[in-house]
Amino acid sequence: MIKLFIPGVLALTVAAQTNPNDQAHKCHVYLVDVAAMRKAFESYEENRDEDTYKKDTTKAQRIFPEFAPKIGEEELTTRHYDLPESKLKITASVYYTDESMASAEGQDSMVIGVTLNEKKLESALADVRSNAIAEVTLDDHTDTLRAKQYVEVKGRRYLLGIECRCKTRAAPTK
Repeated sequence: MIKLFIPGVLALTVAAQTNPNDQAHKCHVYLVDVAAMRKAFESYEENRDEDTYKKDTTKAQRIFPEFAPKIGEEELTTRHYDLPESKLKITASVYYTDESMASAEGQDSMVIGVTLNEKKLESALADVRSNAIAEVTLDDHTDTLRAKQYVEVKGRRYLLGIECRCKTRAAPTK
């Protein structure tokens, strides 16, 4: 199963690279159709057709608009997205604090979360039925943080996640 998502994750990573001139944290939410991604991978294993594989993996995933959370003590940024072809709502949250996870480098931390619900929630970090949450020490070395979970909608399985980049990527050299 891990083999299955490496191509999808690579596509997500390439699609979400940030502008090297912008120093803000950048986050995005993604949704991967598990069956469609599996089918794309199996087809590629059989045919080795790069163009079809790229098209199929692109169709199997949805990357929602990138956002820059407000960085600051006790700052919560929440975004909402409609789940395609349903009435469900995705809630994604990013929270900064210095009271949760001290480390050798300091007190600051960043918490991210994502959840799928019947309605928009104030925060994906709240005590709700089903959410994915991750926390990391926030310092000069913090790079990327991701929280993800499998969800089922109308009998179809998806990988729902949020990814935040705290460092910018240098433009590729030619």
